[in-house]
Amino acid sequence: MAKQISKFETFISPLLRRKVVRELILLPSTLSGKRFSNKTEDYGVFKASLVSHLDSVAIYVSNLNRSVPWYVERLGFVHEGTTEIQNHPHFPGYQLRCAYLSSKYHKNALVLVERTDENGKKVPPSTNSFFHIAFEVEDGRTSYEFAKRLRDEGIFISYGPVKHNATGDGESGGNVAVYIFDPDRHYVEFFYDMDTVDNYKERYGELTGSQRA
Repeated sequence: MAKQISKFETFISPLLRRKVVRELILLPSTLSGKRFSNKTEDYGVFKASLVSHLDSVAIYVSNLNRSVPWYVERLGFVHEGTTEIQNHPHFPGYQLRCAYLSSKYHKNALVLVERTDENGKKVPPSTNSFFHIAFEVEDGRTSYEFAKRLRDEGIFISYGPVKHNATGDGESGGNVAVYIFDPDRHYVEFFYDMDTVDNYKERYGELTGSQRA
């Protein structure tokens, strides 16, 4: 059964397809110098980072009983387990419950955290400072095939599948991606075929900048 598209998705999805809107979202980091350009040709992968891997991502959710099945049944994550209710280490009176989800090659890649306040009321997550998280699709399955699976599951696709390069949507990364919202309106990306340090020379040789387009 197809999912009913919410007013939020109807409103925000056409906006996020517009590059100018995405640039406005990233404007603070651009002005601060943390993001030095909006041109994909300026983001060549020239050397390895000092950071080798991302261990896990933890996000707040409003209801574990809703979010865990959504990520497991619709997106294919594996539920490793959920903790007992425990006191919040930093907010007196608040309590936490965490669910650990694994991807194909990464144990506990995603941690979903549910909070209750001192009155036992669930605390809704805030996405004000959250743009999106991205997960790589398993080898052999493209973002186009993954997008079909999402549609078959009744999940509304906000943006994509789209190629991130100078001849695609003008964004950086060199990957093909598709974007959706989870039940708490976190913006989730699935991608494949990302430019990496290992494949950069093979793909582009000595070409730099707009020569790679």
